[in-house]
Amino acid sequence: MPLGGDNFKGFKELNKIPKDNNKYKYIGALIVIIPGIMLGGFLGKKLAQFLELFDLYAPDISDDD
Repeated sequence: MPLGGDNFKGFKELNKIPKDNNKYKYIGALIVIIPGIMLGGFLGKKLAQFLELFDLYAPDISDDD
């Protein structure tokens, strides 16, 4: 530790770096995530219909009364 404390006078160039300006990052994330969830649900539904159509997998429907 230098004598007299840390005053960081030698690091003035760090203050000149522009801040990251991501005002559209949340909109971009929603544009990617929401269609991805919808596409995944659609493909899952179609795969389940295909498997049930060819009797490869059919969920057991049982009433537990």
